Amino acid sequence: MRTEQDFLIMNFPRGAVIIETGDGPDECFYAISSGTVRLSSRSDMYVPNGRRVLSNGDMFSVESTLARERGHITAVAETEVTLMVITKKQFPAFIEQHPPLSTRIVRQLSLHLRYLDEHFLRYETPASVSPLARLYGFGKYYLKRNLFRSAYCAFRQYLKYCPEGENVESAKKYVDKYASYATGIEFDYDDKDISRVYPIDSVIFFEHEPGNGLYVIRKGTVKMTRIADNKETVLDVLKPGDIVGEMGLVDTVPRPATAVARTDCELMAIAQTAYLPILKDGMRLTEKICMMLSERILDMYDKINKDEYR
Repeated sequence: MRTEQDFLIMNFPRGAVIIETGDGPDECFYAISSGTVRLSSRSDMYVPNGRRVLSNGDMFSVESTLARERGHITAVAETEVTLMVITKKQFPAFIEQHPPLSTRIVRQLSLHLRYLDEHFLRYETPASVSPLARLYGFGKYYLKRNLFRSAYCAFRQYLKYCPEGENVESAKKYVDKYASYATGIEFDYDDKDISRVYPIDSVIFFEHEPGNGLYVIRKGTVKMTRIADNKETVLDVLKPGDIVGEMGLVDTVPRPATAVARTDCELMAIAQTAYLPILKDGMRLTEKICMMLSERILDMYDKINKDEYR
């Protein structure tokens, strides 16, 4: 056993139990330096992205440690392993000293949240409709509820992504009819435009749009929603200081939800291309993102468990 840069380094022989599922909160998480570790739990829900065997560079128990919640996994050394041990208190120093690993944590947590979303909540897009073509349906939904600014955004984005779509002519008519609601909305911000404003009921991004970064709310509130079967489900309402679209920071897969300005909003945008340069001077932002992702993952655990035991 030895220390390196104030982090404990531990060696385990093959077959050793590293952690067991317990009633108390996890005190630390682990980064694998060498060897492989096998995870077990009562559900794949608790295993990062469903992977039960982890290797060099992988980490486990991150979300339960950062959120100070009870752990749900047992970890056993499948081979001889060397682990770096990081407590929550050490986390700021860890992300400062190990930028590649901190970026990997953000990605791991983002992908795990998406994994939970897709595999356990079973939210699916109808196979008969291409995802981005659903933007036209979103526009119609908003029109029925007299949310004309939201409708304009949906039809406008439909034309952007589906220029050959079957509803193009109709969408063009709606865009022309409700053009006055576009006042104050900028659709084509450059990645260098960090400060962005969104008037009430304008859409910051739609579900199914490709992710390309995240937003920090400076002023106003943002509603996270999904529309399915002609019904809108409000997933969360975010306030100043909260982060929107964090999974778009390291992952270009489609957005899992729609972000709508609930009030007039001012946001700070951080594009994927800008994140790594910011990382060196943005440790607090990275820490906040990881904490928020961890809390959302644990919230998802609770939601899934409630659904299972109804």
